[in-house]
Amino acid sequence: MAFVTTTITGARIFDGERLLDHTAVRLTGGRIAALGDATLLSPGDEHVDARGGTLLPGLIDAHVHLLPGAPRQALTFGVTTVLDMFSKPDTVRDAVARAAGPDCADVRSSSVGATAPGGHPSMMYAPFPSVTGPRDAGRFVADRVAEGAAHLKVLYDDGTGGPMPMPSLDVPTIAALTEAAHAAGLVVAAHVSTARGALDLLPTGVDVLAHVPFDALDAAQVTAIAAAGVAVISTLSVADGFPGGSLPAEPALAARLGPAWRAVLERQQQRWLPPQLPDFGAARVNTRLLHAAGVPVLAGTDAPNPGTVHGASLHRELGYLVTAGLSPAAALTAATARPADVFGLADRGRVRAGLRADLVLVAGHPDEDIAATQEVRAVWKRGVRADLDGYVGSADEQAGLAALRAQTEKVIAAVRDRLGVRL
Repeated sequence: MAFVTTTITGARIFDGERLLDHTAVRLTGGRIAALGDATLLSPGDEHVDARGGTLLPGLIDAHVHLLPGAPRQALTFGVTTVLDMFSKPDTVRDAVARAAGPDCADVRSSSVGATAPGGHPSMMYAPFPSVTGPRDAGRFVADRVAEGAAHLKVLYDDGTGGPMPMPSLDVPTIAALTEAAHAAGLVVAAHVSTARGALDLLPTGVDVLAHVPFDALDAAQVTAIAAAGVAVISTLSVADGFPGGSLPAEPALAARLGPAWRAVLERQQQRWLPPQLPDFGAARVNTRLLHAAGVPVLAGTDAPNPGTVHGASLHRELGYLVTAGLSPAAALTAATARPADVFGLADRGRVRAGLRADLVLVAGHPDEDIAATQEVRAVWKRGVRADLDGYVGSADEQAGLAALRAQTEKVIAAVRDRLGVRL
């Protein structure tokens, strides 16, 4: 990667937690060299006049599932790091290799998540290694470490939060997996969809709940989650795959999506849906209550679930967080400093001297109006300015669309077989 010394002047700078007095940032060698004012500009620097825009840390999506080319797509929307929460090893290897270059977001992955034989998400990803009980925990974690996993994903879901029952890991098995993961230095993110599931797992020592529960949390449950010290990934933007939400309704995002992805989202709006839909209103209330109780809330999209797109949906997620009751500044923190802290990414998530030069310049004042993040003007990954237009129409886009189509067809066949419905 060829580094160019760049100085950005005339910017409002949000450092991941607050607006700074500085107006300029100098980038060299892939790092933030200094913050200050226009006097940082030296002869020979590449000069970027921010013209009153706001400079943010590169955004972090704390919950994705990889598609070929997805990290490249994410970067065009200002997402410089993605935390993958279940992908097959070959997909992860390809994504991590590409992430070494300047045109893709950085990738941290769980590789295969721990689930029971036939458990979620077997319909999409089978075959893959599963866990039958506590005795499997040590070997399962060791195998994920050997694959390069940066964290562990565990799944606790018997289908009660969705349209069909399925096998699930039990609490003792998740406790054993968590113990083995912590011994290996891994953060543990737990898939749960219900309030009961979240409370069941608190004694196991998991670090992160990978979703805000879709059913209402009561006051005692909120207090218990806060006391346990876990973080929660919001994933509110999955609502965009159901009636009432739509990513293409945002002009700035739709323009950057390109026609192929817009067509996918249009088809997804016409898909079969179960009669009982998730209560996204309850999830938003839960998010507000958890945030107010001091629970670290992390912005994550669960892309590419129906209605979501890598990179673009994180901006929708930020909007949902503000609708849920977070301030715009707190929502920005949920996509920058907070996930960096929770997942041990000490070199990013803030605008500070010495950290990675992962930055996004947006128009307007997103710390006051969160919709301003959608107007992405420039993105730097490790100090190299990204090409924001090269993904649409590329081989990466075609590969991602083909993989999504294959996954969708696999899920449709499985649902048709289990439920006996015509999709």
